[in-house]
This record gives sequence, structure tokens and C-alpha cells, in this order.
Amino acid sequence: MSRDRFLLGLALASGMALAACDEAEDTGCKAAPGNICTAVGTGIAGLSDDGMDPLATDLYLPQDVTTVGDGSFYILDWNNHRVRLMADNTIRTIIGTGYLGDAPNGLAVNSSLNHPTHVTIGPDEKLYIAAWHNSKVLRYDPRTETVEAICGTGARSFNGDGLPAVETFLDLPVATAFAPDGSLYIADQANQRIRALRPDGTVDTVVGIGEQGYSGDEGPAIEARLNLPVSQSAPPAGRIETSADGTLYIADTLNHVIRKVTPDGMISTIAGTGTAGNGSGDNPLAAALDTPSDVAVDANGNVFIADTMNNCIRKVSADGKLSTVAGVCGTPGFEGDGGPANAALLDRPYGVAVDTDGTVFVADTHNHVIRKVFP
Repeated sequence: MSRDRFLLGLALASGMALAACDEAEDTGCKAAPGNICTAVGTGIAGLSDDGMDPLATDLYLPQDVTTVGDGSFYILDWNNHRVRLMADNTIRTIIGTGYLGDAPNGLAVNSSLNHPTHVTIGPDEKLYIAAWHNSKVLRYDPRTETVEAICGTGARSFNGDGLPAVETFLDLPVATAFAPDGSLYIADQANQRIRALRPDGTVDTVVGIGEQGYSGDEGPAIEARLNLPVSQSAPPAGRIETSADGTLYIADTLNHVIRKVTPDGMISTIAGTGTAGNGSGDNPLAAALDTPSDVAVDANGNVFIADTMNNCIRKVSADGKLSTVAGVCGTPGFEGDGGPANAALLDRPYGVAVDTDGTVFVADTHNHVIRKVFP
């Protein structure tokens, strides 16, 4: 997900100048407006050493992308249990060992994770990581290259609101996003809630009553029902994003809709019908989605949707029109680099992000690559 308002200092993140990869120069993939190219990955599931060319680097079910704002970006290399940075046309690991672990505090490259799913860049220029199967939220300090748990105990459960964050139980925290007041929203997937880690260090619920369902539109978000996967084998789902005005967007995955919560706490649906399908047309409320997993918002108020089981990326424009940005909805595959993104094929994309220049990044998860759509 894009964090257009929060730019991570280049020297802090990597100790060197960072530069965006240029597929047009390196691979011949035509960098024309609306075209798609692979940015990272070989298309083969695996774990490659750091320091390699991005197109020679294997990924394993990448879940999401977080843009920095200078062309570099973080990759949630999910089944390699790592957070990686693409910068200066090179990949390096920021957090994780490549082995499963319980995410201990300490030097980040020695802290083994269990399926991280999301990174947010905070106003303090630190990274906030949803360590999904660890049931924790972590904070990474690029100055010291250390990581610490700031919310969650590692127990998959719910023990109420109002507790200190380090005593609060989470259940598959899948994503984070900052509110204007400095609160950190946490998408607490299996608890069917959006929580808020407040500046005073306590946690409360801002969306959801903790029961699966689809209800509450046009009313208080705290009284609504979400529908997100809950089992140990469930896929990551229900990611969130905030816009500049403080609106919270939710991929309500098993309800097959995108919802928003306005700053006054009211919830509504902005895309999808509530039934899985492959809808068409420009009315977002009349077009069915299928298991949308992620949402991103650009500086102009356009909302991008990873319509995962439809194998495409959709956009709801600021004036409320639905279109397809990448992929042929309903058709999985891996082809189309160097041509129009909306004629290319994707395979169950779980993540989408938008950079400050309008570049759209796609975690093309089951193709094991990150792809980019040129603005």
C-alpha cells in the first residue's frame, strides 16, 4: 500500500542513494503510459540471495508492496518470511531470516517472522509491520536496524479493549494504517475488527462487533459486521488504507465489497454487490467483485482494488466510476509485459499500491512477481 504522505529518508533506509528500477532500460519492457512490466521476480517460487538483479530474484507468494515515494518499495515476501527493500535496482532483506519464528525483538535481520503481510511507513519514518501468523504488530527503526513488538502477545485471541498494546491479543493482524491523530489502525482479521493503537498506548475497536456478517452500512462502524477468513489455513484478507482526509478504506473480503469509514465514524459500501462475481460496467455498486484482498488510495482520491479471485486490479475514480487498471478480470495467467496493463494476465493478486507519481504496483502473488503499471 502506498504511503504518499510519509516518505522514508533514503539514507536511513539503505545507507545509500536509492533509485527506481527502469524496466525499459534493463529488459526492453516498454515503459509507456498504461503499460505493465515485471519489476521484481522470475515467476518461479523461491528464495534468492540479497544483492541480485531484481529480475533474477526469486520471490515466494509476495503479498503486498509499500512504496516509499522515490521509486523504491518494500516487498512482503510472504512465504519467505521476509520484508525486503527494492532500491538502487537491487533487493535486500530488511527484516527476517527466511525461517519461521516468533518475531523476537532485536536486530531485524536476525528476527524470524511468520508470514508478514503488510508494512506501513509512519510519520516517525519507522516501519510498522503486520506480522500475520505471529499475531503481532512490529516496529522497525531504520536508524538502528532493530525491530520490536508494539502490539500483540503472539496469542491468537481477543481479550477486550482498553488494555495496553503489549497485553492486547490480536488474531491474524493483516494490515496497518495511520489516522490523522497518530493512532495506528490494525486490521485484526480473524477478530473481525479494525482496532486502533492510540498514542497513549492502549487499544480499542473502531470497526466491527467481532462477528462475521455483512451489516451496518450507513450507521456507526463500531456496530457493523465484517466478513474475513478465520481459520489457520485462511489466506490474508481485509487489508486497510487511509486517505489524506482520514477516511478509512476496508477490503471486506468475504463480503466481496470495499467499504469506507468516514472521519465521523460512519460506514458504507463503495464497491461490490455483496455477492462474488465478475462484474462489469462503470457503476462500482452494480459490479460484483470476487474476494478483494487489498485497497489503496492515491492523492487524487482514486481507490484501487486488488480483486484477487477475479485476477485483476480495479479502480474507483474520485468521481465514482469503476474501471480495470490491470489484468483481464476472470482470466488468470502470466503474460502481457510491455503491453497495455488491462490486456495482461495476473494470477490472484493480493496486493496493490500507488506511488506518488501515479505508478501502480501489483503483488501478482501466484505468479511470484511484483509488477508495475506506468502512469
